[in-house]
Amino acid sequence: MLDAFRCIPRILTIGGIVLSLVSGFSWHGADSSSVQAAELNEVRAAFYRGDYEDCMTLCQEEVDKGIWNDFWAKQLIATQLLTGRYEAALETYESVASKFSSSLPLRMLGAEAYRYCGQSDVARRLLEEIPELVQTARWRYNDRENLLAIGRYSLSIGEDARNVLSYYDAILKLDVTYVDAHIAIAELAIEKADYQEAVNALKLALELRPDDPWIRYLLAKAWSPSDSSLAAEHLDAALELNPRQVESLLLVAENHITAEDYDAALVVLEEVLEINNSLPAAWALRAAIAHLRGNYAEEGSFRKQALEHWTLNPEVDFLIGQTLSRHYRFVEGVQYQRRALKLDPQFVPAKFQLAQDLLRTGEEQQGWMLVDQVSTDDKYNVVAFNLKTLQARLEQFTTLEIGSFLLRMDAREAKIYGPRVAELLLEAEEVLTKKYQAPLKQPVAVEIFPQQSDFAIRTFGLPGGAGFLGVCFGPLITANSPASQGETPSNWESVLWHEFCHVVTLQKTNNRMPRWLSEGISVYEELERDSRWGQRMNPRYKQMLLGDDFTPLSELSGAFLSPKSPVHLQLAYYESSLAVRYLIDTHGLPLLQKWLVDLGMGVPAHDAFARRYGDADAIDADFEEYVRTLAEDFAETVEFDSEGISELRSEEELLAWIDANPNSYSARQMLISLRMSQEDWSGALSAAQETDALYPGDVEPGGIIELIAKCARELNDVELELHALEEIATATSDRLPVLLRLLALHRDAERWSSLASVAEQLLAVQPLVPAGHEALVLAAQRLGTPEIAVLSLRALQEMEPVDPAGLHYQLAESLWATADLPAARREALLALEYTPRYRQAQKLLVKIYSELQKEEQPVGTSGLPMEHPDAGRPPRPESLQTFGN
Repeated sequence: MLDAFRCIPRILTIGGIVLSLVSGFSWHGADSSSVQAAELNEVRAAFYRGDYEDCMTLCQEEVDKGIWNDFWAKQLIATQLLTGRYEAALETYESVASKFSSSLPLRMLGAEAYRYCGQSDVARRLLEEIPELVQTARWRYNDRENLLAIGRYSLSIGEDARNVLSYYDAILKLDVTYVDAHIAIAELAIEKADYQEAVNALKLALELRPDDPWIRYLLAKAWSPSDSSLAAEHLDAALELNPRQVESLLLVAENHITAEDYDAALVVLEEVLEINNSLPAAWALRAAIAHLRGNYAEEGSFRKQALEHWTLNPEVDFLIGQTLSRHYRFVEGVQYQRRALKLDPQFVPAKFQLAQDLLRTGEEQQGWMLVDQVSTDDKYNVVAFNLKTLQARLEQFTTLEIGSFLLRMDAREAKIYGPRVAELLLEAEEVLTKKYQAPLKQPVAVEIFPQQSDFAIRTFGLPGGAGFLGVCFGPLITANSPASQGETPSNWESVLWHEFCHVVTLQKTNNRMPRWLSEGISVYEELERDSRWGQRMNPRYKQMLLGDDFTPLSELSGAFLSPKSPVHLQLAYYESSLAVRYLIDTHGLPLLQKWLVDLGMGVPAHDAFARRYGDADAIDADFEEYVRTLAEDFAETVEFDSEGISELRSEEELLAWIDANPNSYSARQMLISLRMSQEDWSGALSAAQETDALYPGDVEPGGIIELIAKCARELNDVELELHALEEIATATSDRLPVLLRLLALHRDAERWSSLASVAEQLLAVQPLVPAGHEALVLAAQRLGTPEIAVLSLRALQEMEPVDPAGLHYQLAESLWATADLPAARREALLALEYTPRYRQAQKLLVKIYSELQKEEQPVGTSGLPMEHPDAGRPPRPESLQTFGN
């Protein structure tokens, strides 16, 4: 969606619909033959470089001359509005309005000037006259700029955006070089979240007008949802062309706010206010920062300043609320969007933001109702369309009410591993709410999606979000199911534990916690629950933390914004968990608990931190020393640097290098790989074991322990392979191939307890394939623990079994052994339904009925069971009468 505020002029709002007036700098409003090229280029250069005073001076001179061309007046008014000279802009408009009465862009600029001069009624009348003007004299409005203005006006009154888009395309068919039409298409596409369409249009626009910073700014907006580095590149390019471009500066400020670097954001906003001290967007962002810092008096003052020139402007509350929602302050975001809609009930951006906020705060009925309204009124809103489509799919999900949880899953998946999810969530609630002294205040919805695209749409509104396994919004958790993760799914138990920890800490702090703290606690608690979960130090992290990639504790939230690579994002999670561990190890958990309480009471994060931990700079220095010590102590004698090693080709060269550099891990790893490629398994194993002695416990994918297991398997050394694989399984939680191999080894060796343990671990990674369930059932049968087999037998029934009768019989046996006679009877009957002459099932059913009959046998007056009239004969259930003996 486009930013709520533009400035040249930025936007015009009619009936609550955003209407872009000018896309950067409209150069096509005048016939170039009527404007001297030198003057035009001079004005263009002044505006593009941000020299607005020069631009206005040059335009004023031409307006004062009475030139019969509206270009100069339009550019003068646009620049006056941009710089906050609202009364001057109105004066300019009124001086030329009668002369250029057929110029729709000029009329729209005039309406903006009236609005910011407190004359909204005049502005509305000015715009409402447009349809009549066009109908009366169509021939006057056939030039490109007026046609484009008609399209934008049509959008403002609720015309189908797709029709307007096709209208723009028609304009381009007449003149493909008309840059403003390309820009208008891009603006509309960004507003509707159709980012690929926007990029396509902007590429053409950039080729035609490479020196326009507005195009670069729009490219930054279009790329930001999918490629943060490319977005940053275009944003930098925009500011290089014009360091005073307000839209780009606002975007920089928003990025700083997202990173919780509020001081840096305020510095940028000061730059914006030097250009236009009345710009609503700048004051709105200052109000949002004040709220995030807990300075509520300042928040109200800044909001008032934002509304000073246009008191009914709904975009102010919309932007404040949207900013707060990006910081998970959804409750406050809802309040602001409702304020915006009070000012303008038809303001669609606020209505749609409110819908999304409500869906994330548990008020789903109203949220979906608003989504339906927006998708009905705006057929081109990609996010609304996606959510509406998703709603239909969610209606097909199974909803399980489990204690404080509403668990929504695909119906089949719910039968396969829904009970395991429920058990884990109840455990997480018991452990974490007690630990953080934060009992749940409302039900928590947990939605698990078998399709990654559905997860992304529910979470972000758009497809994408690759790499995200789960997201918590407070009372809502969204997660990918193992079905959506291909051949290498992550441990879904650790994901849900992590996300539920967010529920607890966000609730305890009323969503008022720095991002690094929220993520750090969740990763920390993963490891507290299971040492195989979470993250741990590795060679890559060691190198990064000892290098330029270390982030001070006070700046950690910014590490999650625009990371250089996926590894840098993972490092942000890991370092945040180290920060939490450092605070707990150094100052204790009770002090951290008190800090969370302070945050929940509204004490600004910086002040609350200083209150509990003292000077932030001192903590930063201490934390850096803590991390550096951890990194330096990790494999301290090992050299992980690979410089120069890639040039080594032969085994002799590698051995010579290792002889000179005995601690070189990379050289040793390359030697192992070389010998394995030559199928010298004994030599590779020997080199791997030597490397393991140098750097023990390397359980990373492709690491030394995995290589030892591979060599051992090739050499048929089962015990060595088993030892290596168990070392990996003990230290990691989601290595599916390792777990599958361990199942086979334990099954062949009839190690039933080990088989059960590995099967349970595998089901925490991939419960949607039979292997883990089958192994657990076999182990339970051999160990005489039928209760363990029940859930897996039910799961196997949902996996298109080859022998459904046999599965029902096995489940009946297990239920019989656990004394669940009614359920056992049902399963036995189902087995016989598939195979009527199934002798074992018949015999089991007879025993079940016999036991059930004993339980129901009437008691005489003496207190002893009365003799049944059919005593001495085995019962013959009615359902078996047709089966024969």
